[in-house]
Amino acid sequence: MTVKLTQPLDDVVIGTQEKSFLRNLQANILKGHGREHVALLFLEIRNATRARQFLHGFPVSDAYTQLQEVRQFKATRAPGGVVRLVFLSQSGMAALGHDAKFQGFGAFSAGMAADPQVLDDGATDSWQAELTQPLHVLLLVAYHDEADFARIVGKLAGDVGDTAASGFELRFVQEGRAYKNSDGEGIEHFGYVDGRSQPLMLKTELAGEARTVYDPEAPLAQFIVPDPLVPAGTAGFGSFFVFRKLEQNVAGFKQAEQALADTLGLVGADRERAGAQVVGRFEDGTPITLDRQEMGVPVRNDFDYGADASGGKCPFQGHIRKSNPRGSSPGGLDFDKGVQMARRGITYGCRLQDPDSKELIDRPNDGVGLLFMSYQASIEKQFHFMQTQWVNNEGFPQGGVGIDPIIGQVGTLPQSWPPVYDSTAGAVQKLFRGFVALKGGEYFFTPSIAGIKNL
Repeated sequence: MTVKLTQPLDDVVIGTQEKSFLRNLQANILKGHGREHVALLFLEIRNATRARQFLHGFPVSDAYTQLQEVRQFKATRAPGGVVRLVFLSQSGMAALGHDAKFQGFGAFSAGMAADPQVLDDGATDSWQAELTQPLHVLLLVAYHDEADFARIVGKLAGDVGDTAASGFELRFVQEGRAYKNSDGEGIEHFGYVDGRSQPLMLKTELAGEARTVYDPEAPLAQFIVPDPLVPAGTAGFGSFFVFRKLEQNVAGFKQAEQALADTLGLVGADRERAGAQVVGRFEDGTPITLDRQEMGVPVRNDFDYGADASGGKCPFQGHIRKSNPRGSSPGGLDFDKGVQMARRGITYGCRLQDPDSKELIDRPNDGVGLLFMSYQASIEKQFHFMQTQWVNNEGFPQGGVGIDPIIGQVGTLPQSWPPVYDSTAGAVQKLFRGFVALKGGEYFFTPSIAGIKNL
């Protein structure tokens, strides 16, 4: 059967055409790779001929192999192999002579640094020096074993760092590592379960989801597009990829959390609600719109804001409500779902973690954060729209609510925080922002396997 982009992929039984499609698609787009250690190698092209040769021989991981490894893991608990991926920026396409094929793709064509609406205060002043230089190619390597991972990354860094042989200059290596709570759920540095509200595009993943209130089903066309790099007459798909390095001020966030709880007069166990209002979920992942007794593993994703029209449970500016309105925006449910990206981020920086409770102990104010990574069919209609029209918009989803307190980048309008659950009466006006800083980023394209071979 033909792969239909207007629906999720039926990966229960993979036929010949599905296999061909998956073999030519890079891994990590349809489903996260799940490895706990990641390295991002940012490269500048110095010699296009040698760079092409290097990329032609780079062993890129494909989606079919990834899905087979997932099945193997479920059956035997044997971990999968090394994940290797390739991404090219518009400036990288230009260096390889393919920039004309990617004109007209909006923000991608100019690059993130030229997209002031998604920058902190509209500028790159907060960016680290290494990420302000030309970033033509990004190589991602991921693996589960830390020691082997270090050897693999070291060897690759040595290979690409040999400019005469590789054609590249190695600009920067950024490592990431996953942290998990006692339930095995991934958490970010503020201590909250992260990455649960994902759009799902595989039938096997949808089969394990409760879908009575909110259905995360998404079509393939929301994340992949025909690859302009493939030879004429050849089918192949790629995806637009957003990378952002977001530094988290954990100490400042936790202090502000406690100050908000004090201001709202919250006591005892109810003090947790201050942070939950900011994020939209409690630390264990329970949506603030639900009763804590409804919590389970995996974290509940079957909810919406239909019974919280006033914002008395989850404030309108709560992070997950701002970034995923679940049908409560003026655009409606289908529109809200269509904006969602396939997020594949991972935390960076080292923290002290209690070996028994898995609680993060130290509270750094810099050096830790999130490597935000997402796939989408359109940067303009997905990432850029979400960041500018929802997250940074003080008037979304209604006038005067303020910016997203986690990843909002502009605005000074105080947010309204209800002191009593399920009520907006006597709400406190308080600005909660500035604990996440953009340290750099870029827009990339994820070519098909055939596209890489045709560079």
